[in-house]
Amino acid sequence: MIALVAILVVAQGAPPAAAAAQCLPATPGPGVGTVDPFHVPAPAATQLNAEGKTLYRQGKWDDARAKYRAAEAADAEFLAPRLNVACSFVRQERFPEATAEVKTLLARAYVPWAREVLEAADLGALKVNAVMPQVRAAMTEAAAAWGAGLDDAVLFVGRARTPLRIPEQGDGVFILNPHQEVYAFIPETGRFRQLTAEDGRVLAFVRSKDRRRIVYATADKLVRGPRASVGLRGVSLHELTLATMTAAPPIAIEGDVRRLEMTVSGAFAIQGDEIAGVFARGGDNGATLVPRRESVRGGAVLTPAGAQAAKPMAASMPGQGQGASRASCRVAAAESHTPGKPRTVVVSAPGRPPRRIGDGFGAGLAGLPIP
Repeated sequence: MIALVAILVVAQGAPPAAAAAQCLPATPGPGVGTVDPFHVPAPAATQLNAEGKTLYRQGKWDDARAKYRAAEAADAEFLAPRLNVACSFVRQERFPEATAEVKTLLARAYVPWAREVLEAADLGALKVNAVMPQVRAAMTEAAAAWGAGLDDAVLFVGRARTPLRIPEQGDGVFILNPHQEVYAFIPETGRFRQLTAEDGRVLAFVRSKDRRRIVYATADKLVRGPRASVGLRGVSLHELTLATMTAAPPIAIEGDVRRLEMTVSGAFAIQGDEIAGVFARGGDNGATLVPRRESVRGGAVLTPAGAQAAKPMAASMPGQGQGASRASCRVAAAESHTPGKPRTVVVSAPGRPPRRIGDGFGAGLAGLPIP
């Protein structure tokens, strides 16, 4: 059964035939983003990368780079070897060459590789070198390119691999590891962009009414206690400005949360054991919750069972694509629920075969059930 949840993007200035030709291409076209965000590297590529790591640990830098380059050639979508090449140059204090590799990596996939560049221990010497301003500038440029043209993108929570499952019965505190992030699908190019890098802990998200930001929730644990009390622990609220890929300070919610509703207006309805009511971001840096008096309508609802779209969601999001003169196609996104299979997102356009997203482990327009 397929239930329409959200998104309509209206063609502007393009005749139907031209619009159809530029929508949902059978083969992804050129552009920013990756062909498949859930790509599993080719076995030959992973083997070559592993061999490169062995040589790397032995300090055989040229031989290690040869293996990494061969891994890239074996699978062009496998980007880990390029970071390893950059690390090898840093270990030799060949900082200009390392910088060139990092710039290419950031341009290919700003998320998640910007975080990897900042956190990789073997790139530590690069961060205190005179070339680091170049790397920072490259990050800013790559972030702007990554966030550009998302007005008409289909956003969804996608599961990248097999999740850590929670036992169906029994009290306890269970670690959440669903391997989920927020992604964007670009209908015109057929490419994807990962938007969050939260160690796979994204449970639900909503896009703001002006379409410029997303708000999403992460959580660390599921708590199941006596008398059937269940809650989410370690819940945090995040906000990301898409055009610049800049994140506001996360807001941690104290205690266990039984229900969280995030709305397109930026309000949060929270039911928890230490906090309850309707709130919004506040404070000098937007890092605290302040009470709000308003009706909460439209968005995403998160409970210990997982995430789903609030019932008024579709009605509360009219006119998507307004002001997006670059739009060249009209697409609709729907969730597909098939018994016994993961939830998926189906993107369709007039005159084009539909595109199904999440056939591997699941995808949802607001989030997914907690496994």
